[in-house]
Amino acid sequence: MQELHLTTDDMPLFTGLRMTAFGEAVIEIANDPACDEWTFSQKIRHALERESAARSERRMLKLLKASRTPNPAACVEDIHYLDGRTLNRDVIARLAACRWIEQTTNLLILGSSSVGKSYLAQALVNAACRRDYTAAYYRLDDLANQLAVYQRDDPARLRFLETLHSCDVLVLDDFLTTPITSETAAELLNILAARERRGSTVVTSQFDPVDWYKSLHDAVIAESILNRIVSNAELVQLDGPNMRRHLADTSANA
Repeated sequence: MQELHLTTDDMPLFTGLRMTAFGEAVIEIANDPACDEWTFSQKIRHALERESAARSERRMLKLLKASRTPNPAACVEDIHYLDGRTLNRDVIARLAACRWIEQTTNLLILGSSSVGKSYLAQALVNAACRRDYTAAYYRLDDLANQLAVYQRDDPARLRFLETLHSCDVLVLDDFLTTPITSETAAELLNILAARERRGSTVVTSQFDPVDWYKSLHDAVIAESILNRIVSNAELVQLDGPNMRRHLADTSANA
């Protein structure tokens, strides 16, 4: 009986089963003489590993898109450790392992303008999505504007809030750079309260927590917000050169 070799013409069979990467691997193995000495189990394992890797990649990209991170490509591997920059490789590697998310620990990334706070937060979102955690990324001003779009009883508003309440990582970038309204402060408190022991919140800010009161009109709400973020948080204090200027100079000299 003539042996029938798999070819690319057979790909629709695998695609229909949503096993595209598996099918591509199987066809490559069937037509590569170098694989002739492989055992059947080795061939199947190789194809399954290709399919698993492809599914993980698709899942990560889907999570990154859902997170709304402004820079999905930001990653800890591309962080610059320059002289004078207060970034420790061991600390970043530990944060990239995402145990703090597993333990629902918050993260404060503090430092002056342009030291790379937002990039670090975006890189940690990328690391979280690689490990199958859900994330949501908002500048605080943008979050306030988004909430203002909805009517109080709008079902879409409730769905949006549930996303904020339940995601594994919520990033609040540029936290309290400008004052917020009392209504936004109250809504923020509700979000943080709903997230307690459910997920981690990452805050980037130019100001130390003791200065956040200046941007909040209600002392009671301010104290509650501060406690919910800071009492269970790890601090990353960033200092060093202006990263926007450094990257612009690097690009110009490339």
